[in-house]
Amino acid sequence: MKKLDYIDALRGLAILGVLLVHTNQYGRSLESNILGKIISQGARGVQLFYVASAFTLFISYKTRYLNDLFPVRSFFIRRFFRIAPMYYLGIIYYLFQDGFGSRYWLGDKTHISTLNIFSNLTFTHGFNPYWITSLVPGGWSIAVEMLFYAIFPFLFLKIKNINNAFYFLLISMLANFIISFSLSKINVISSLRLWDEYLVLYFPNQLPLFAIGIIMYFIIIEDQSIKDISGKSLLFCSVLLFAELALGSQFIFKDHILFGLVFLILGYSLSKYRPKLLVNSLVNHIGKVSFSMYLVHFAILHWLLFFNIIDYFDNQFFNYLTRYLIVCVVTILISTLFYNFIELPFQNIGRKLITKMEASYNNKNLNNR
Repeated sequence: MKKLDYIDALRGLAILGVLLVHTNQYGRSLESNILGKIISQGARGVQLFYVASAFTLFISYKTRYLNDLFPVRSFFIRRFFRIAPMYYLGIIYYLFQDGFGSRYWLGDKTHISTLNIFSNLTFTHGFNPYWITSLVPGGWSIAVEMLFYAIFPFLFLKIKNINNAFYFLLISMLANFIISFSLSKINVISSLRLWDEYLVLYFPNQLPLFAIGIIMYFIIIEDQSIKDISGKSLLFCSVLLFAELALGSQFIFKDHILFGLVFLILGYSLSKYRPKLLVNSLVNHIGKVSFSMYLVHFAILHWLLFFNIIDYFDNQFFNYLTRYLIVCVVTILISTLFYNFIELPFQNIGRKLITKMEASYNNKNLNNR
C-alpha cells in the first residue's frame, strides 16, 4: 500500500544501519571517535526491525483475523514461508563457508552439533547461549523474531488499545529486569563474557521493542494518543522512572529501549511527512529485500576479506566509505535475486497452501450437509 511505503523505508534504514556497523568490523576499522560512535549505533537497526515488525503484524493480522477461516494457523503458515526458506538456505551456506568447527559463540564447545543445527531448523536456538547465533551470523535476531511470532496471536487478542500496549511495554521492561538480574547471578556457562552477551541478545531483553511497535500501531493506525493511556499506567511508569533515576543506573529503560522510542517518533513522523531523502524508491526497495540483505551481507564481507579486497585507501574515512558502498551495492543486487527467486515464490506457496486448506474445509462442510 502506497500510504505505508514509509514502513519499507524504515526497514531500508534499519538494514543500512546494520551494514554500517558490520562493515566496520572487517579490514581496517574507522577509529574516529565521533564517526566511530555513530557507526557503532548502526546495530540499533535490528531494534528498528522489531518495532516495524510488530507494527505491520498488527495491521495485517487485524484484517486476516476477520477474513481467514483459521487466522492463527494461517498466520503461522505465512510467517514460516516468509522466514524459513531464506534462513534454511543460510544454514546450508554458512555451514559450507565456516564449517562445523569452533568459533567465538560456541565458547568452550568444539563444533557445531546436530542439536545446534536442529535448534536452528526449529527456530529454538535462542534458548541456548551456544546456539543463539553461532551457526548463522546474526541468527539471534531471527530467533527473537520467531519467538515473538509464537506469542503474537495471544498478544493480538489481549492488547486492544494504546493503554494495553503501554502497560505491556512497562511489564515487559520490568520482567526483563527481573529475569536478566536473576540469570546474571547464575553461572550457566563457563564464559562469563559470552553469558553477558547472551543476556543482551535473548528474547526478554528485546521484547519491549515489539511493545513499542504495537504502541506505534495504535498511534498511527488507530489514531489514539497519550491521552488514552490511563492514569494508573502512567503512575506505574513514573514509579519505574523515579526508581531508575534515584539509583543512577539503567536497569529498566535501557539504551536499546530508548532507541526504540526514538524509532517510534521516527515512524510517526514519516507517516506524516515523507522526505525524499528517507522515503524513496531506492530505500523502499532496500527495505523490501532487507531480510535477504541481513543474511547475505555477512557472506559478502567474508569473501572480500578472503580475497584480500577489503581495504582500498590509506585514508580511514575513504577506505571505510568505499568498503561500505561496495558491500551495499553487491548485497542489494544479490538480495534482489534471492527476493525474487526464493522469498516471493515461497511466500506464494504459503498463500496457496492456506487457500487450498480453506477450500478443502469448505468442500468438506458442503459434503456433510
